[in-house]
Amino acid sequence: MIETPVETLSDIPCELGESTLWDDVKGRLHWVDIDRDLLFTLDWATRDVATLHLPATAGSVGLRAGGGLVAALRHAVAFVDVDSGVVEVVAELETDRPGNRCNDGAVDPGGRFWFGTMDVEETGATGAFYRFDEDLAVTRAFGDVIVSNGPAWSPDGRTMYHVDSARSRITAYDFDPGSGTVGGGRLFASDEDEAWFPDGVTVDADGYVWNCKWDGGRIVRYSPDGVIDRVVEVPVPRPTRCAFVGADLSLLAVTSARRGRGAEAPRSGHLLLLDPDARGLPAPRFQG
Repeated sequence: MIETPVETLSDIPCELGESTLWDDVKGRLHWVDIDRDLLFTLDWATRDVATLHLPATAGSVGLRAGGGLVAALRHAVAFVDVDSGVVEVVAELETDRPGNRCNDGAVDPGGRFWFGTMDVEETGATGAFYRFDEDLAVTRAFGDVIVSNGPAWSPDGRTMYHVDSARSRITAYDFDPGSGTVGGGRLFASDEDEAWFPDGVTVDADGYVWNCKWDGGRIVRYSPDGVIDRVVEVPVPRPTRCAFVGADLSLLAVTSARRGRGAEAPRSGHLLLLDPDARGLPAPRFQG
């Protein structure tokens, strides 16, 4: 376990902070509080935070090439202009499954937005994993998911990492960056014998996978072959997702949740910042 100094970047207490997203062009950091339908935008230069109340739960956000964000709302995909506050729903899904909602997501190297759905009770395999294309079509990639988290991609775009948190496993899938096709999968890492669960993931410039551990108070860095390379302790029991941020992508911003265990640590729910001794890759942008 590595003890790393951890700064509080924002002390807004999120019930379920998620979807850390760095905009390297505008110098902004976005994240959401799923339980309160809120989207936050931090100006890196001033550290000022703007808050936008969304019309529904937002599980994740991604950057758009034309400006603004693409968001996975409870049962829809929407475009969000954080400056004007305009939210435009462009596709709906799983409206026949009221017990589900959209969760984590990210844009792939080819500019497609991927996101998963989950069973709110976190018991049934009613969720699925979807691709949202430039033509605004939603395509189901696979099902049998309980709690979808991720995805993230290797630097060459040929491996996609997906998490089913309730099953305590991270799966590495073959991925065609040209067509956006998901191929065969293999077990990358398992937490089945641990007291915690795998949550959000990101990949650094060297291809190492960083995974937040819900109820573990740590972030684990895995080598590309799934071997634990490093364990970084954080001062909250429920870190949720991390992203490389800053001008040279050399810092790691981490969202967290105070839901259920907020009394255990004063900084639960806060947005944290640490020096990971690694560098990240710019977040791709949705091309639609």
